[in-house]
Amino acid sequence: MKISGVSRIKLIYFILPLFLISCYLNLPYTLQEAKNITEVKDVVEIPQDHKAHIISKPKEKALLPEQTQATMNEDYNKTYFSVWHNLQPVHSSSEKLSLIFNRFSSNPGYGENKRKHSPAWIKKLQQNASLDNFPNTLKPAITTRNTNLRMLPTQGPHFYRSGGDIDGWPFDNLQISSVAVNTPLLICHLSADKSWALVETNFAFGWMPVEDYARVSDDFIKAWECGRYAVVIKDKSSIFDEKGLFSFRTSIGQMFPLVNETPEKLEILIAAADENKNAIIKNGFVSRQIVDIKPLPFTYNNAVKIANEMIDEPYGWGGLYGNRDCSAMTRDFFAPFGIWLPRHSEDQVKKVGTYIDLQNLTPEQKEKIILEQGIPYLSLLWRKGHVMLYIGEENGHALIFHNLWGLKTIDFCGHEGRKIIGKAVITTLSPGAELYYLVPQENLLMNTIAGMSVLGPVKQNQPAPQDGKVSEINGN
Repeated sequence: MKISGVSRIKLIYFILPLFLISCYLNLPYTLQEAKNITEVKDVVEIPQDHKAHIISKPKEKALLPEQTQATMNEDYNKTYFSVWHNLQPVHSSSEKLSLIFNRFSSNPGYGENKRKHSPAWIKKLQQNASLDNFPNTLKPAITTRNTNLRMLPTQGPHFYRSGGDIDGWPFDNLQISSVAVNTPLLICHLSADKSWALVETNFAFGWMPVEDYARVSDDFIKAWECGRYAVVIKDKSSIFDEKGLFSFRTSIGQMFPLVNETPEKLEILIAAADENKNAIIKNGFVSRQIVDIKPLPFTYNNAVKIANEMIDEPYGWGGLYGNRDCSAMTRDFFAPFGIWLPRHSEDQVKKVGTYIDLQNLTPEQKEKIILEQGIPYLSLLWRKGHVMLYIGEENGHALIFHNLWGLKTIDFCGHEGRKIIGKAVITTLSPGAELYYLVPQENLLMNTIAGMSVLGPVKQNQPAPQDGKVSEINGN
């Protein structure tokens, strides 16, 4: 059909305002595309159920030798309780804390009201931190509620920008990590107003509200480190004490001293605070649908059970809102099996297991090594700022499980944005490849994956290609 000159002019006058509006509002390329694409193709077409991807697997076969898993579990427990036996801070120092304050002093950022923080904001926090006499206390403690570690002694956020999802919400720069209830702590320092404490856990250090923990005695520690433990296998379930009173909600990977077991229930110890902020021990009876004996045997069936507890879970930067980010998901996934991981994504891959360097390889070479050397559910893939769990092969391509915020996009006006995924999903190594407004070089995972860590026995019959450098790492 021919379009007359007048019609062309009318069409231009119709399209041009839409073009300018889309640039101003930073919309996707077309309104139709914004309407039609609600999920990336991988999330729609790949079954988001781990059971669907192990149909041909020997479901009860142990993926880790029994003795290997027992040794890893012993190392886990030793690391987990180490903060109760440190006489001095191990990870924190006045120098490190001062550097953190200097970082935010030079860039005060924005608060929850989208207004820029004033210089007085950081000055007031620094005065309250009172670091001149750090550390001013060294006492073992235990969390008595689910809480968070913060960069500075405040619940308020710090964003680099006032809005949007690029250097803005939900990326609160003061959030370090969530901390589950009944986690051992070392209290290193109290703020001037006694409302905040600088604490160390087995995986991170930061500021915590003092109402979120209780001090523990030598007798408490002796009773708690009993040598037999139960571990949470069902997320966000309620735990009750022996009187049937609600105590807290669970998180996968939490561990508790095991007192007794029956076919239906486990009797565990749980901690609470008395009126003097001292920890007291209570007994709880919990269904074996919620907790099991640690470590859980590492079979495909158990791996799928834990992974499916996390599938579709909303993304939670640093554990905000009781959710997980990428490294919290992988860390919690391995905890029921007695495999300890650090909190940071790069450390998880480079400090545990056998590391295979995938930098300077083509995407095809990377995927070939991953498929040949990776052990489903026992291998981690890493790119800067993101960690993923390799779960197997389908149609000749690697599948991964990861909690992903989004993919970087750019419209034809040059505005950057995000295609939000915002949850734990199963994808290939190229989620979003079909989106023509994606920034491919920066966002296709296959292009930027830098390394893989194999947490189980390395395959001896299929050595990595010469381009893939392999290095042994001695566990924790």
